[in-house]
Amino acid sequence: MAVLSTLLLLGACARTDVGAPCHLENAQGAELTQQPGRQYLYLGSSECQSFACLGTASSGGGYCSQACSGSGGSCPSGLTCAQLALNQQYLDSMKARLSPDRYQQLFGQMGSTWYCVRGSQ
Repeated sequence: MAVLSTLLLLGACARTDVGAPCHLENAQGAELTQQPGRQYLYLGSSECQSFACLGTASSGGGYCSQACSGSGGSCPSGLTCAQLALNQQYLDSMKARLSPDRYQQLFGQMGSTWYCVRGSQ
């Protein structure tokens, strides 16, 4: 019982890397050059505990993010919960084009369109 209590306390005090810099990568693993006005979500980033590296118009580079519960959802200080502008048509076309295993590998970690973002998007 004492071990479980200790683990729960350690989990409650755990630091997060949300907001820390990370590198956005393209499908070939090269650093991505952000285009103005676009949002980028790189799922699978080994630099982030949540495996989500996000780049937004106001970010000036990638930063670790995490899914959140929707408008007003909980995020670390300096970040707000906002819905990303994902292109559902693109996701549908990829799902039709790719094998189920490949689609799951590329997009399966995307459980939400709401992520912790810097500034107003």
